[in-house]
Amino acid sequence: MSKKIRGLRRLAAPALLIGLAVPLTGGCSSDSLDPTNCEANVKANIESLQASVDTLVEVAGELTVTVGGACKRIAEAGGEMDVPAEITKDSPKEDVQKACAAAEAAITAKLSAAGSFSVSIEGGKCTVAAEAQLNCEASCQVDASCDGGSVEARCDPGELSGKCEGECQAGATCEGSAEVAANCEGTCEGTCEGTIEGGCEGTCDGTCEGTCSAEVDDGMGGTKCQGTCSGTCTGSCTQPAASAKCTGSCTGNCTLAADANINCGAEATCKGGCSVEYTAPQCEAKLTPPDCKVDGDCQAGCEGRAELKAECTPPAVKYQFEGNVDASFVSVLEAEIGILVQIKGRAEAIGVAVKGIVDATGNLAANITGGCLVKFGADLKASIEASVQAQASVNVSVSASASASGKATSSGG
Repeated sequence: MSKKIRGLRRLAAPALLIGLAVPLTGGCSSDSLDPTNCEANVKANIESLQASVDTLVEVAGELTVTVGGACKRIAEAGGEMDVPAEITKDSPKEDVQKACAAAEAAITAKLSAAGSFSVSIEGGKCTVAAEAQLNCEASCQVDASCDGGSVEARCDPGELSGKCEGECQAGATCEGSAEVAANCEGTCEGTCEGTIEGGCEGTCDGTCEGTCSAEVDDGMGGTKCQGTCSGTCTGSCTQPAASAKCTGSCTGNCTLAADANINCGAEATCKGGCSVEYTAPQCEAKLTPPDCKVDGDCQAGCEGRAELKAECTPPAVKYQFEGNVDASFVSVLEAEIGILVQIKGRAEAIGVAVKGIVDATGNLAANITGGCLVKFGADLKASIEASVQAQASVNVSVSASASASGKATSSGG
């Protein structure tokens, strides 16, 4: 198990327990216990953090369905019988663990029986819910006249992406996927269709100007390459060498060459530099803090909410086997494992997001006094209890994703 997953598992609840210990009838300051005296900014922060907890609970349920469901389908395709009858958002975390343990057993048995194999992982990305974060932070501002800024202003330029109706600039990235290939003149992290100069370490299907490891009849009285190519591959290459240049299209990310300025294509996105303003800009990393003064705990909750509600496109996972393989099982595995791979990769970010919400809620509960305590204490206590349960559920889902996807993507079985 990776250090990232262990770090997530250790997100304990001391801060929450502090909140749970807050008495709901004391802690008065000089203000009155009259609930109407609760200051507006405190009320806004409480409501914002409660909304963040609601998001955490919602995402915990979504992860249960996504992870548990994927594991269940993989396990059943592999002939495992000891799986939960169904997985819902309210299923206990033990059902996710049981489903993913069965999936691991199926993966181990089926891939071991197939002998050696290679696996390619192409594409996949997440964009944080930046607009939602900006709207959330508006309630955290100490200075009501302060503008929290825009997505473009608060995103690292290298992480800003979107539709680029001009040219994606040299050194930037055209982002393709298995469904939508991007135009490419640079290094391709996926399958390149076109000309690959500098070597194909996957399968070159076409002509190879150099040494090809396997040639087959082309049906026209000649031969073509269907193996690795040490020179220039013209056709398609499932895994271009790290330094190879792809000129054509790419089903993953294409980092443009230093002299390339191209349009990525109508459906692909550009990340890191567009010659005109992006259409529907998105940020693929955490937003930088606003210039204005905001409540730190409230902002942490907003950041956590934005990360947990990120929009993600899972990577495409493909297998190549040397020996006999259960094709129907592999078909299900390729369809399901990408999301588990993605969740494993997001483990650290998810952990930080959960901790931000949990700590912020606990800190607020520990420091609230007087009329605000009377007015919101019971709601905060309920939010803390919900956070503890949701946190435990998220931990299980992420850990199960890491374990199952690790079994499925360890090349060679």
